[in-house]
Amino acid sequence: QGELAHDEPVVTANASRGRVHRGKQEHDQPFSVILLDEFEKADPSVWDLFLQVFDDGRLTDRRGNTADFRHSIIIMTSNLGAAIPHGSSVGFNHDTQGFSLAMVERTIANTFRREFINRLDRVVVFRPLSRATMRDLLKKELNDVLQRRGLRNRDWAVEWDDSAIEFLLDKGFTHDLGARPLKRAIERYLLSSLAMTIVNHQFPAGDQFLFVRSNGKQIEVEFVDPDPPGKSAVEIEPPATIGESALGLEQIALDAQGTAAEVEFLQDCFEQLVAEVESEDWQAKKNATLLQTSARGFWESASRFSVLGVVEYMDRIEAGLRTGESLLRRIVGFNSKDQAKDRQRFSADLVGRLAQQIYLLEIACDDLADNRPRDAFLQVESGRDAGVEPGENDEFARRLVKMYEQWAANRKMKLEVIERTNGDDRQSFRWLAAVSGYGAFSLLLPEAGFHVFEAPRREGSFLRYKARVRVAPMPDEPSGNDPHGPHGLLKLAKQSFDQVGDAKLVIVRRYREAPSPLVRDGVRQWRTGRIDRVFSGDFDLIR
Repeated sequence: QGELAHDEPVVTANASRGRVHRGKQEHDQPFSVILLDEFEKADPSVWDLFLQVFDDGRLTDRRGNTADFRHSIIIMTSNLGAAIPHGSSVGFNHDTQGFSLAMVERTIANTFRREFINRLDRVVVFRPLSRATMRDLLKKELNDVLQRRGLRNRDWAVEWDDSAIEFLLDKGFTHDLGARPLKRAIERYLLSSLAMTIVNHQFPAGDQFLFVRSNGKQIEVEFVDPDPPGKSAVEIEPPATIGESALGLEQIALDAQGTAAEVEFLQDCFEQLVAEVESEDWQAKKNATLLQTSARGFWESASRFSVLGVVEYMDRIEAGLRTGESLLRRIVGFNSKDQAKDRQRFSADLVGRLAQQIYLLEIACDDLADNRPRDAFLQVESGRDAGVEPGENDEFARRLVKMYEQWAANRKMKLEVIERTNGDDRQSFRWLAAVSGYGAFSLLLPEAGFHVFEAPRREGSFLRYKARVRVAPMPDEPSGNDPHGPHGLLKLAKQSFDQVGDAKLVIVRRYREAPSPLVRDGVRQWRTGRIDRVFSGDFDLIR
């Protein structure tokens, strides 16, 4: 098959009538495979010698010694295809549309004589490697690196950023040498700097996350302590009762008790929200936005989508406020706050629903005031690491997907799956969705980063399954001929992620089910043993 480097044609000839006479072993085992690597580099006189081999199944030297090839399969490799001047589309570029099978075959015909080619049973042409195949080869080499003795015994979880992968691909593959420089690039740009760090002991002790990225000029390795000192979080446990000092929209929405104190608190929050929506500033903004729709050329301008999006969002907030008012009436049954105090218990379910409605509307109003994005694209992709079965990472990623789907259902968000790729040994599990609703982008943005599931492996050590979550704003502008279909949304999502780029890598949350349930959120700064509530979609309510 030859090297990985090129689109090598492989030619085979079956000399079925002979075998090499070198002793008794050849008589007992007559069948053989003979490889002639890079055959085109031999002198043309050598090519002529094999005319006799391919025709008669035998080769005789000047002394009369005969070698029989009658039970041999002869395979010849050639780099002739790699020498064709295809231009920039051949080799290891992103596309291989410039590849021409006919041109490779024509080059072979122009190199070897017709009687030589006529004796070949088959010519197999290997196409140029795709970018996906190149990435698989590189990841295999990186996983092999982590199995080296100096690295495999360390409690390090390594995450390769896309920038590092692309950097090593550019440095480790060439048109003429193919994959040969790959190991040298890993040694030069990655292992040399990592080795110096280990020799100089310039890394923290204990469990560490290693983020490997590139700045375009070199590889950078960053050690991140999963438990940095000075960043303690508050343990959250479900209270038996909620006192006035603990009242908050998130806490009531998470664990409503149906007390009079909760209802009074929600009434105050609701009245403040009504005052904001009915204020002169709100009405002036809405009227000014509507006035833009009357301007000349508005309906042909690109800005019309953003303007109409603001108007539609304001209408949605006002409609949500009416829903909240209806819920409040159902809870208290009357309008008097004093009369509500006289009651000791209310429907905990309705109180929790009202708290969530006010919670979402407040975030939506803040988004509108600060001109923040409203809807979002959400992507979950499983990790790939040495020592961890790909299926385990994929299963954790699927569990995160279920968490986000449940979260969207809990918050009455609209979630539309755009793309889903089931993972296997070659590719990671990937899931992409469009999410719209009150405060969708603001609530999902803190989720962007790495999520890690820690399973006990041995005393004091954990096996870590990882998934990466990405969040990008959903523009108001439609994309493509079918803006509401999956293809239009997919195109829009890719554009949005390209514009956002990759932010600084952070560990968002770590999950454990054993030896005891524990979830630690490094972005929102909390920890809880209620892992079931986190996976059921209440991660944004825990404080």
